[in-house]
Amino acid sequence: MKKKNSIINTLVGLIVSMIFLLMFLKYTGLYEPFINIIKYLPDFFRDIGNSWKAGVK
Repeated sequence: MKKKNSIINTLVGLIVSMIFLLMFLKYTGLYEPFINIIKYLPDFFRDIGNSWKAGVK
């Protein structure tokens, strides 16, 4: 039971810290660029994967 509680505490801590980070970004005006960076991350990783596959062949 103790191990399960530590996992739950970790998840709650991560969620709370993410909320505080987003609030901080909203107040400082960095929210929009941050969201745009997150939107482009999958494409970025896909491009890296494709270039790596091309290099391996």
